[in-house]
Amino acid sequence: MKNFLDLAREAGIHSPETPGRDFIAFCLDPSGFDVSDTVKQQQAEILGIARKTSTTYQAYITMCKGTGCVSSGQKRLRKRFDEILQQKGLADRVRLIETGCYGFCEKGPIVSVNPGEVFYCDVQEQDIDELVEKHIVGGNVVERLLFAPDAVKVGDIAFYRKQERRVLANAGIIDPDAIDEAIASQTYLGLTKALYDTSPEEVIDAVKRAGLRGRGGGGFPTGKKWEFCRTGSQDPKYVICNADEGDPGAFMDRSILEADPHRMLEGMIICGYAVGSSQGFIYVRAEYPLAVKRITRAIEQARQYGLLGKNILGFGFDFDIEICQGAGAFVCGEETALI
Repeated sequence: MKNFLDLAREAGIHSPETPGRDFIAFCLDPSGFDVSDTVKQQQAEILGIARKTSTTYQAYITMCKGTGCVSSGQKRLRKRFDEILQQKGLADRVRLIETGCYGFCEKGPIVSVNPGEVFYCDVQEQDIDELVEKHIVGGNVVERLLFAPDAVKVGDIAFYRKQERRVLANAGIIDPDAIDEAIASQTYLGLTKALYDTSPEEVIDAVKRAGLRGRGGGGFPTGKKWEFCRTGSQDPKYVICNADEGDPGAFMDRSILEADPHRMLEGMIICGYAVGSSQGFIYVRAEYPLAVKRITRAIEQARQYGLLGKNILGFGFDFDIEICQGAGAFVCGEETALI
């Protein structure tokens, strides 16, 4: 199946060689563009896959592949899912998606089935045959794998009921390795808006008004930090993402990198535009192999789509990102040592 970039090239909307300002708008809604019905149909199918409403698949099985669920046996579950779906001739009708962390590691491995958003906890390898036979084939919920008898969906569980996830809104929902799914969930839309009609100073002002603060403990206002960097007299300027976690059990950064790496890239690109930088660095622990793998792939995809590199989206703005892996020294996560 063709991806967004293929369709945009066909329609003459965008390519990394000839970037177009309307690329993200085209990805999210092709109806306002003069393109063929074939392109519209293909694009609708891609958007449907990302939103779990595709007509091609009978069902979607999303599996948490956060580090917690992997350590609880997720890889064995994936292998058994592949085997049983193949045996039943469902491999082309059921899509398996490995997502980021749901945030409920105590109850992992976690599996969700759409349509219906049925949320299964503590799923073991021996449960897979029943889950496929009873739910995917028969259409009936496997009640013994629910968190509680009346908790079919995530929102039915008290742990989640009062949560409003923002940074991690896509965690457990999209495929972190698929830029198409990130775009379909409106990642990079904020970047487009910033480049389209917002000056760097206005971006900084918006961040200040939003009250965004650092997550490292000091809570320093992010907008102020960006403002200091922009008004500083020295060049070049750099954007540094501190994805190091030296505190025991601190998995904030890892969860973002594993679940939704493109959202983090978008934030760095917007920051680069706001402060006047063309180069970013991500400092991440080498002990986080899944996080490193996913952010590396996300950077490669963003470059392929013309969202990183030269003349991003045709706005004349250049920005690229490099990964630096650390060896785990606690002090390297401290700001001045990091820089």
